[in-house]
Amino acid sequence: MKKNFLSLVALGLFVSTSVRLHAQHYPAGSEGVKGATLPPTGLSIEDYNSFYYADQLTGFGVPANQGFHSFSYTQAPRLIWMTGWNILGAEYGMAIRVPVAYKEVTFQAPVVPPGSMFPPPMGGPTTSSTHSQFGLEDIQIEPLMLSWHLSQFDIISSYSVWAPTGDYDQSKAYLVRLGGGYWTHMLTLGVTWYPDTEKEWAISLLNRYEINTEQHLQSYQAVGGGTISLDDTPGDFYTLEWAVSKRIFKHLDVGLAGYYQQQVTDTKFPSNVISPYLSSHIDVAGIGPEIDMNCPKWKLTGSLRYAYEFTATAHPQGHLVTLTITKSF
Repeated sequence: MKKNFLSLVALGLFVSTSVRLHAQHYPAGSEGVKGATLPPTGLSIEDYNSFYYADQLTGFGVPANQGFHSFSYTQAPRLIWMTGWNILGAEYGMAIRVPVAYKEVTFQAPVVPPGSMFPPPMGGPTTSSTHSQFGLEDIQIEPLMLSWHLSQFDIISSYSVWAPTGDYDQSKAYLVRLGGGYWTHMLTLGVTWYPDTEKEWAISLLNRYEINTEQHLQSYQAVGGGTISLDDTPGDFYTLEWAVSKRIFKHLDVGLAGYYQQQVTDTKFPSNVISPYLSSHIDVAGIGPEIDMNCPKWKLTGSLRYAYEFTATAHPQGHLVTLTITKSF
């Protein structure tokens, strides 16, 4: 009985660290200056290019800087169609985002002697392990977008769903898995405010709330007999992205942007999984400069943004560089 209890505790810890770090779909830091302002009527393509590097991972009893390194590059083309149709005084639109990513992570993995219990007990010997993967991630489908353009405000409200299209291989290290293995509903509400009539200054706030569905995981054989199911429902997530900017030349804006993302509800695990770490919630925050350029002649805009993550819990903490090119037709 004692062995069975200990295996459940260890298994709970293993599930906490391997699943919880993949509990959010929306990549915080994707938007910055005028993040709540949508493109004009017609078709537009936004191409997000994100480079992320981290060498710290804290939470779940894991100390920072213990041979951990993570790098990823994500290209996420997003097709937007603003229809010109009017609903509730807003222009109706829709969008789809298809991200492709390369991920690589190095970390200290526990050594599992032949014939020993898995997961191995905490505090045992470890060895450096590197994993990588490339391919399609989970696709975002946004069938409902409403955009209001007022004299001093741009407002956006939308609903989207993230589909489990990415490769979800449980044998892969958690930070290189391309898919989450579950569906997510996401609600968005944001505003861009132009304090001056010339609209040289802009202040934007973009709120997103993710509601996750059940994630089906493999089962394990418990010590002493029986099967332990690991199916769970990841907790909900809230993301805030903000920015303050100033136009310094005719088609050039500079600003300061940031983001905060936090898990707001507990992950629902089966009752037979026991772990003191299940109540830990993921959070991460970053801040940094941004520069935006606009070329009206070619209907082309570009933004380059850097964010330094100054705090994180149960999440990598590092540096994010995002280059976004938008072409309207």
